[in-house]
Amino acid sequence: MKTLFFVLSTFLLSTVLFAESPQGVWHMKIGDIDFYTIQDSAGEANTSVLLTDDKEALARLSPTGKSPGGCAVFIVKKGSDVALIDAGHGRQMFERLQSIGIKPEDVKHVLLTHSHGDHVGALLKDGNKVFPNATLWLDKRELTFWKSARNKEFCETCLKLYGEPKFLTPDEKTAVLFPDMVAVDLAGHTPGHIGFLISGGGKKLLVAGDLLHNGAVQFARPDISIQYDSDPKAAAEMRIRTLQRVAEEKLLFAAAHLALPSIGHVTADGDGFRFTPIE
Repeated sequence: MKTLFFVLSTFLLSTVLFAESPQGVWHMKIGDIDFYTIQDSAGEANTSVLLTDDKEALARLSPTGKSPGGCAVFIVKKGSDVALIDAGHGRQMFERLQSIGIKPEDVKHVLLTHSHGDHVGALLKDGNKVFPNATLWLDKRELTFWKSARNKEFCETCLKLYGEPKFLTPDEKTAVLFPDMVAVDLAGHTPGHIGFLISGGGKKLLVAGDLLHNGAVQFARPDISIQYDSDPKAAAEMRIRTLQRVAEEKLLFAAAHLALPSIGHVTADGDGFRFTPIE
């Protein structure tokens, strides 16, 4: 009887945990904020796009030349206020938002870490805006960059449909939407690349956008940049400086191209860092 009770209890607990965390979704509380990782797409990080001649390091850190990755967006929800950090491609995001009870019209704010296509692509569909009640937020430097980038026509359509965006101030003193969230300067990947620092309940989480793309390589070797960086040298310097801060201040760390849950702990490890996904 005890064995049967244990089996049934384990089954019921597993069912409850699965129900609370739908496939491709990860949830945590940060004070009174509900924070969700939404996996828009799963994939692999390929070392062929990294900017380095150190083949020995690549072979050691990523023997197959590929490692788990993907593309994630993040939801910050406080009461009825719903903010989406980045818009992704829109591949699996919408069905996964629906699985946690969020519809496109519920999103009131879209906070952009930067303007690359895999972070803004799902703002539009068939020439129409996807989030009908949302305001766009981004760094002023990033809007200038976006208007001159390869997807500038997409930018023009977004501005026409969503209206002029609100500008984020990455001074870590000016609250973004909620008193417990501020913007952090992470320029390098793009000129106006930013992250978001969220605090509450004894936790601090830095959402770092595209500070890095290949976790297997770039935590251990943060000096290695990727061909998508607008300024590879500045991106590497920012990556090193930010990871040092995350490790020293024991911040939780989230980035868009890490495999689900896309959140974890960073610790110093020799000349580099080690990433441990949150349990």
